[in-house]
Amino acid sequence: MTIFTVYLDRPELVDDLVAALRGGGCRARRAGRRTCAVAHVAAANDAEARVELAFFLRAWQERHGAARVLLAS
Repeated sequence: MTIFTVYLDRPELVDDLVAALRGGGCRARRAGRRTCAVAHVAAANDAEARVELAFFLRAWQERHGAARVLLAS
């Protein structure tokens, strides 16, 4: 299971993102001022986890207007 790092340009939204990821069944924690660490535990493999996390993050970003996120591994 890969732990991905998500970078967020608005540090005041990191905790909201972590809560949303947890609500979606992921393991997530704040990792820094603008980052969180996330693992998609229900994914069959790392490729599926990346695709599903990218989709989730795009949807979350749409709900948060000017927020920008970057998914890294």
